[in-house]
Amino acid sequence: MKTIKLFALLLLVTITFNAQESENLYESGDIKLGIAALPLLDLGNGYSGIAAKPSISFYISERFAISTAAFALFPQDIEQDNGRDAEVQAYGFIPSWRLHAINSGKFSFYLESGLGIGAIRYKANDPADIAIEDNSGGILLLSAGAGINYKFAKCIELEFGVPYMYGLNITNAEDTKLFSGVAFNLGMNLVFNTRDIKKIKKKHQERLKKKWEDKE
Repeated sequence: MKTIKLFALLLLVTITFNAQESENLYESGDIKLGIAALPLLDLGNGYSGIAAKPSISFYISERFAISTAAFALFPQDIEQDNGRDAEVQAYGFIPSWRLHAINSGKFSFYLESGLGIGAIRYKANDPADIAIEDNSGGILLLSAGAGINYKFAKCIELEFGVPYMYGLNITNAEDTKLFSGVAFNLGMNLVFNTRDIKKIKKKHQERLKKKWEDKE
């Protein structure tokens, strides 16, 4: 954890010295579409693996955004303490908020927190372990963390985040904990403003109008 804290501090210092105060990375009305991969590094006795996370965000202001992200944990084989072996798959969504402490130039530094729900499915690899499938059902996810965004093209950016995630199985009363650890967020985002949509719509209308005029 000390290494993660040191790395986050170095990233913050880098952003501070490289930011351009004359330009904001985000503006009110921005919409962000993203896709990310989350390698899950378990810090306890839960599960690890890789999850995919598509997301959509809307910026209420230059620094504050609300977001909804879906997630899907790729199927993986796990063996529980009782020796039961099964394939596990999970999916769901996490509504969250994001505050950009730094929003300047091509960089941003953000803090994020969210609460989500989903479902988990167990498929026994051995017929003798069929009872494990009774644990399939609902899950609850809590997340909180920080990260950075770097804009390298007009409307495309890279994202690196370090959220801490805690997952609970709300169906199984005996073994509720699913995951407790760091989930490194590595992704790419497409960012555009609602006014850009209006401009595209206006240009399209103008092209159609010109097309009909030429026909006449």
